[in-house]
Amino acid sequence: MQNVVSERRLLARIARRGWTERLGQQFETVFGERIRWMIVATMERIGVLQWRIHPDRADCLEDRRLALYENTLSDLWYELVSGLVERYIKGVEEDRVHQDLVPYLRGVVRHLVIANARALRLIGRQTSVELLKSVCEAKREATYSDRLAWLKFCLEKKVREEILSRTETASFSRVYRRIHRVSDYFFEEFVPSQCERISPAIGTILDDLLDEFELLASSETTLEYIGVVTPVARELDDRVRAPEGEDEGEYLAVMTRAGEGRWQ
Repeated sequence: MQNVVSERRLLARIARRGWTERLGQQFETVFGERIRWMIVATMERIGVLQWRIHPDRADCLEDRRLALYENTLSDLWYELVSGLVERYIKGVEEDRVHQDLVPYLRGVVRHLVIANARALRLIGRQTSVELLKSVCEAKREATYSDRLAWLKFCLEKKVREEILSRTETASFSRVYRRIHRVSDYFFEEFVPSQCERISPAIGTILDDLLDEFELLASSETTLEYIGVVTPVARELDDRVRAPEGEDEGEYLAVMTRAGEGRWQ
């Protein structure tokens, strides 16, 4: 608990004073190693590393994988010094964010790793239809679980945003606070039940599924659902789910966009 308080104080100083060389060094001392491990773990999770290596040995990686690690680390630092820390502290102060910084960064790191891996041609660009079909076409239980985990990893953020954008104002708060349960139900229960529609589908079947799911999103069964499939095939140390009622997004901005019907 004392460490969390001291970490928050450091972040608050950065948000208040801006980045200085001294504060940057302190940030690196406190958070640097955990952030680098998160990048390596995410690279392993999306399949560009066969096993997890220590970040200090990243220079032993093949050229494109080393570039992925270094580009992601550089891009993350750019995000940090370009207002991410300030937004985090503001969210904490306004009681909209209840996570420590490292799990809060999980979504940012995931986005950067995938974007950079695609730019380096280390992973392909599967469409949402291809991802959905791959789950429905799985024959073995292990294959099914792996593909479902990959589907969640690739589409979880988009699906959560789309569900919220379709949610009525009266139930928005309840759905928002349990959005991780709602999205788990969508992937683990609803999608498999729709495989007869998904398998022959062409085009934007995901939008059709989300439209149909709209009525289920605020049901008690969905809101109380406990998912069992971790995004990608295995549980990793850096994957810390936000406590119930919390999300990495910004509640007021999300609600405004949903209420105005403009989701980007």
